[in-house]
Amino acid sequence: MYGYVACFYFVVFSLFSISSQAAINVAVASNFKISAMEIAEQFTEKYNIKVNISSASTGTLYQQILHGAPFDLFLSADQQHVQLLQEANKVGNNQSFVYAQGRLGFWMPSAESDPTIEDFMAYAGRLAIANPKFAPYGVAAQQALTSAGKWGKQQYIQGSNISQTYQFVESNNVAAGMVAFATLVQKNQQHYLLIPAKWHQPIIQAGIVLNTQQVEQANLFRDFLLSKPTQQLIHAQGYN
Repeated sequence: MYGYVACFYFVVFSLFSISSQAAINVAVASNFKISAMEIAEQFTEKYNIKVNISSASTGTLYQQILHGAPFDLFLSADQQHVQLLQEANKVGNNQSFVYAQGRLGFWMPSAESDPTIEDFMAYAGRLAIANPKFAPYGVAAQQALTSAGKWGKQQYIQGSNISQTYQFVESNNVAAGMVAFATLVQKNQQHYLLIPAKWHQPIIQAGIVLNTQQVEQANLFRDFLLSKPTQQLIHAQGYN
């Protein structure tokens, strides 16, 4: 009887210890929000650790972290902002990691079929892009337009991040836009062109664990993110 009671209290104490662990706060570049929320849900189900997802442009999240925002993990849409945090001593001895590689799509939902390179080159209307000052996908869009000889030759409607850029097109405020290919895949959209990768620098998405009280839990989430099943999920959602 005593052994049974002891075992019961051990189990209850163990469950209490797990469930009482503080949530981890993850700063996620806006293009990866949909994937991050699904991954966080699976992580919580497996480890009983809640994950709070905060999403914005990479540049905005970077500034928030610099000014003391209480994030435990940063999932950037590029490598540059992670490196800048390392240089600013915001990450301790933690090492950066690559969790995805993004692609850029030219989306024209009103088109009768998938646009071609010729259609992209001929398009002269208002074009939605993410602001290159804050969003790596905006930098890629500017580079691609420059490579195509189109930069500065039409009116650009700039979203504060790539998610807002997508919304401009989805709401029909703009006829076409350069958006994250992964979002088009995840939302089962049609009538888009995958921008040639050679037209812009690779969109290498890197992450890093920050100086935090939750380093053990943040490292666990990082490992879960980089695990083979999760990487297969990320690939299926439109990332390399």
